[in-house]
Amino acid sequence: MRPYAPEDAQVFAALLSLGGRSTSADDLLAADARRGSGSQPTRELLTRSGEVLGGWQLQPSLFIPPDFLQVSVLVFPAARGQGVGQRLWQAAQQTARNLGARGLSSDVPDADPAHRAWAERRGFMLRTHRYASELDLTGVSLADFQPQLDAARAQGVTFTDLRGEGDATLERYVDFVADRLTETPDLAGYPRWTPTQVRDALRLDTDPRPDWLILATGPDGEWLGTTAMIRFQHLPFVYNELTAMHPSARGRGLALPLKLQVVQRAQAGGFTTMRTNNHSLNAPMLAVNRRLGFRQLAGRYEMHHPLR
Repeated sequence: MRPYAPEDAQVFAALLSLGGRSTSADDLLAADARRGSGSQPTRELLTRSGEVLGGWQLQPSLFIPPDFLQVSVLVFPAARGQGVGQRLWQAAQQTARNLGARGLSSDVPDADPAHRAWAERRGFMLRTHRYASELDLTGVSLADFQPQLDAARAQGVTFTDLRGEGDATLERYVDFVADRLTETPDLAGYPRWTPTQVRDALRLDTDPRPDWLILATGPDGEWLGTTAMIRFQHLPFVYNELTAMHPSARGRGLALPLKLQVVQRAQAGGFTTMRTNNHSLNAPMLAVNRRLGFRQLAGRYEMHHPLR
């Protein structure tokens, strides 16, 4: 067992891709560079005669309890069935205890029963289910949703983006997003995100797109909700980071016409595919996505393991 080093990025990216999340050495190094010193992953590799058999990773996550760490135990197919995974798991557990973690969280592909069974044998319990959804933008016509758009306008609602807005409005927007996140099934009860964390999620300092940060505003200028879109440079789709309504504006049929605003901008930008992720318990937003034509893709189970 040896510590991970930056020159191991290519082999570790290959390990991470085994879990169903394709990545590259450049992506891994870039993600590490964006993290602060207190949120760097801890990684180790298990080798035999210089050949990497597998590795483990521990890292904090905003989507799990603050005293938990997210763990990945990854073994190349040729090395499975030889006790490699167990050795990695024991090392990851001990390191997590040394770091003061109260528990571990693991993301398990929902289409891989063997992976879930491996986790359950080691004491992991199902916490929640999330999955991606994909929309073929070439098949969406705004004319099909004209009644919903007209109903929003009849309430005096307008849609605007943040182009040309100054720092004060952007700071207010970051706070507005942070408040909405605490109301989602994903983050209810967890610490409120800091402005830096929201800015990072929205790529405000690396790939700012104020025209993709959209507000629904009421007749008196009040902010009723927002939808935001980002892009990943190496992927051929745009990503709907969030669509959220202020509690006072829910139940008015505004989420769908709001989300249509990013659909329209994505189409205008020449994109043919949009993706998003949803918590399985977020029934209102799942209904909006189905109405727009999103189709469910493979997802992941979030499983928790308390450390004693």
